[in-house]
Amino acid sequence: MTVRDLREKYLAFFQSKQHDLFPSGSLVPYDVTGRLDESLLFNGAGMVQFKPYFRGVVKPKNPRITTVQKCVRTGDIETAGDLTHLTFFEMLGNFSFGDYFKDVAIAYSWEFITAAEWLGLDPNRVAVTVFEEDDEAYGEWEKHYRAEGIDPASRIFRLGEETNYWPAGAFSSGPPGPCGPNTEMFYWTSGDAPSGSYGKEQFVADEAGGKWLEFWNDVFIQFEWQGSLRNPERPGDGYVKEGMLPLPFQSVDTGMGLERTITVLNGKRDIYDNDAFAPILRRIEAILGGSFKYGAGNTVYEETGGGSLQPFAVVLDRDSAARVVADHIRTAAFCIADGIIPGNAGRGYVLRRLIRRAVLKGQRVLGFAQPFSHEVFEGVIEAMGGYYKELSERRDVIVETLRNEEALFRRTVHTGASILRSHIVDLVAEAGLKEEGSMLLSKPLPVKPRKLPGVVAFKLYDTFGFPLEVTQELCAEAEIEVDTEGYERAMHEAQERSRGASGMDTVYTSISVKVAIGEASALVKANDPSVAVDSHPTATRFLGYESLVAKARIVETRPQVDGAGQATGELLLALDQTPFYAESGGQVSDTGVLIGDGFELKVVNLARHDGVLVHRAEPVAGSSGTPPLQGGGGPVSPDLIGTNRGGGSDGEHGLKPMPPEVAALVGQEVQARVDAPRRRATQRNHTATHLLHAALRQVLGKHVTQAGSYVGPDHLRFDFTHGKAMSPAEVAEVERIVNAQALENLDVKTYPDLPLAEAKARGAMALFGEKYGEVVRMVEVGDFSRELCGGTHVRTTGEIGLFKIRSEGSAASGVRRIEALTGEEAYAWVLEADRRLHEAAGLLKSNPAEVVHSLGALQEALKEERRRRERAEAALVRGSVTTQHIAGKASIVAETILVGDVKLWTRKFQDLDPKTVASAVDERVASDPSLVALAAVVADGKVQIICKAGAGALAKGVHAGRLVGEVAKICGGGGGGRPDFATAGGRLPEKVDEALKAAAGVVRSQMG
Repeated sequence: MTVRDLREKYLAFFQSKQHDLFPSGSLVPYDVTGRLDESLLFNGAGMVQFKPYFRGVVKPKNPRITTVQKCVRTGDIETAGDLTHLTFFEMLGNFSFGDYFKDVAIAYSWEFITAAEWLGLDPNRVAVTVFEEDDEAYGEWEKHYRAEGIDPASRIFRLGEETNYWPAGAFSSGPPGPCGPNTEMFYWTSGDAPSGSYGKEQFVADEAGGKWLEFWNDVFIQFEWQGSLRNPERPGDGYVKEGMLPLPFQSVDTGMGLERTITVLNGKRDIYDNDAFAPILRRIEAILGGSFKYGAGNTVYEETGGGSLQPFAVVLDRDSAARVVADHIRTAAFCIADGIIPGNAGRGYVLRRLIRRAVLKGQRVLGFAQPFSHEVFEGVIEAMGGYYKELSERRDVIVETLRNEEALFRRTVHTGASILRSHIVDLVAEAGLKEEGSMLLSKPLPVKPRKLPGVVAFKLYDTFGFPLEVTQELCAEAEIEVDTEGYERAMHEAQERSRGASGMDTVYTSISVKVAIGEASALVKANDPSVAVDSHPTATRFLGYESLVAKARIVETRPQVDGAGQATGELLLALDQTPFYAESGGQVSDTGVLIGDGFELKVVNLARHDGVLVHRAEPVAGSSGTPPLQGGGGPVSPDLIGTNRGGGSDGEHGLKPMPPEVAALVGQEVQARVDAPRRRATQRNHTATHLLHAALRQVLGKHVTQAGSYVGPDHLRFDFTHGKAMSPAEVAEVERIVNAQALENLDVKTYPDLPLAEAKARGAMALFGEKYGEVVRMVEVGDFSRELCGGTHVRTTGEIGLFKIRSEGSAASGVRRIEALTGEEAYAWVLEADRRLHEAAGLLKSNPAEVVHSLGALQEALKEERRRRERAEAALVRGSVTTQHIAGKASIVAETILVGDVKLWTRKFQDLDPKTVASAVDERVASDPSLVALAAVVADGKVQIICKAGAGALAKGVHAGRLVGEVAKICGGGGGGRPDFATAGGRLPEKVDEALKAAAGVVRSQMG
């Protein structure tokens, strides 16, 4: 059976059971509402995008859903390359949200697995595990096994929460949130299935030995785990359990690993031995030109040695390396297709680590001499491009990113690997590996080696781009651990970490806030029947598309607190409706004021949390800052502030009791007024960003997609995928196109409730990696641009005014960044540039039109003056170098002495070009091979030391690199180089004479 066959069978089965097919979510973990799950780096399970359904925040059209979800699990990076683990995989899933539960879910699983028309697996080769306290699930499985005449006790096993509860260990340890028991299905892969008396202990041993392969998992989500952090300052210390409450409804989350199941169905033990990987592995074989055949017993040995250590060898498995390359390039391709770019943090760091690990394995073990990752990707398209269209749609971006990342890593990997290998050799030598001949490190060493120092590991990362994990992996081959604590200390010392937060990111909303919003919305509706109220009153109603001023009611408020729980003087407020835009999609939040009866608050920022817009505000100088205490008040939920996430009391977390004047704000009516000039400036920049995106695709190509943005009132910043710097002509053309659209005064139209499929059919650009609902908002600018966007925009492009690009540069590997201005800011920039041009013309005694010509003439004159000076200096230096030596006498000007059979010449120069001195010294030694020439150049308070050793001196044991190193130490510096030529630096010019005099002693010691 092929991967395609299995995918189609699974979806057909569950669609026959009234499940709706739902598209895969992005690898960037957005949920069905479009909200990013900040707790995850990647989408690692089918249920991630459906969390709002599980929690009841959003209701699906159909409570039964089936999907094929793209997944990445970063915990498997080190194990990928064996026969069972992958970093990217496809998860087939079926879900029930308040519909069927354990009995039906288990029945569906059993039918699909064993029925002849579906998978037709032998029931006797299938075993299941259940949570040790889940009698209900055990009973359901028991019925199915008895119906097949199989002893349930030999195939159903009760295990603990680490394996059979979701999340793992959550029954006892949390974290807070939805949870429940699970049941896992396994298939026997090793000969005849066990018979007779077969118990849990034997099952656990056989599963650990790879005889049982897990391929299916049903999670029964039925509880809300409640608890709080043991120590808010140390989240790693875990949670204190406070209770377990039943959820309002029960749900099922089923996951079947596509690659694992196809392995089972085809009677294989290698998860890479299927049509999802065959084209990728064939591509690797083809690139290597016949020197490698997957599965042909490809073991090689890497020999090394040096110093006191005799040669030894590390076993390298080429088949395993090929699996790593295939898996990691496949994962990287899907990550890039979903908008992730290589970087030094978060998802970008994981992506970079995957690419570098693949490159390291491919270069070191498989023997790829030339860049190969982008060629291996062609196999990924062949294997998976038919089902996942994004691979071909973003082919150019993926190829360019892989090519750039590999080139970047290859430039440093050889040097870094050589340095690491020398440290490994030294550590292994200490452990007692000194016997003659080769010794394979698959055998235990006589003594456990010391750890690789953390400072070494950090230097490899900081200087050569070696991720810590790569260093650990190479060290592990030689049974050496890495001092990770020392690595962290070195990292901490080398970087300044800013640890400040506005506090907005810890705000979250509770059901009580949403109920309050719903009640307030209903109150507005009762007072004014013409007002439309959101059909989902759990979210703040946003009015800012139509109006910048609105009446609203405060439904929740809390004092803003700092990290120590102390009030900052600001307030956090939730309104039932608001004209204020909260930061999203790159557009910054609005600012403005809230005016109430006797008080005024300045809104300085907003944040979105589960549909509620939280306003951060501060009292306006001159107002009381609070309303009269009579009227209002009422209960205030402590859950508005994230420091009380655990459900405990305020005092438990150091929060002061709610001040009565703050509580009195709840229920008050306010006039919400947005800063209109600031909003208009922001809108200009946002619409201009859409025009810029379209213009870039027109000039550079359709591979250009947005990789990040900032849209504020002062400027716009746009990051986009493109493999090289734009030429000045390209920048000018993009700028011209955007200004042309502004001059056309095109209408800007929004379509707020457009089906996603229709928007895409109209050509709307969606951001790769973003999650969109079934209904979207599309912004259309004439026939020039269509994008899915929730931001605010101008009514016509003429409102943008002038558009001016002020910079274009690199944002990351494969990502460029443009910063630009519009309107008044652009005009001010042009005025300033014109002023500087006139000022430069004045200094050149020219006019603006002739500035370029005048600068060219000035540069040519300066070059000629520099050449004249260099000729004069060279003549001076040559004259000094060739001066007759005065044997045996010291001089601070020049000196040549005999040290044994070697002539040592020393000289100090003041304010000359070190390159000129080096060239002249080189010529001098070329004419007298027995000479060692040592020159010191003093300039700008620093010392440059240059040494050249002739062939005769080298034969006597003189080493220029070590000589300059010792001399430079006296001058407060250091350096080194080759035996024949080296340079060093120092910061103590007053020590030069002393250093030059000490050179003879160093040369004498070198000659023995």
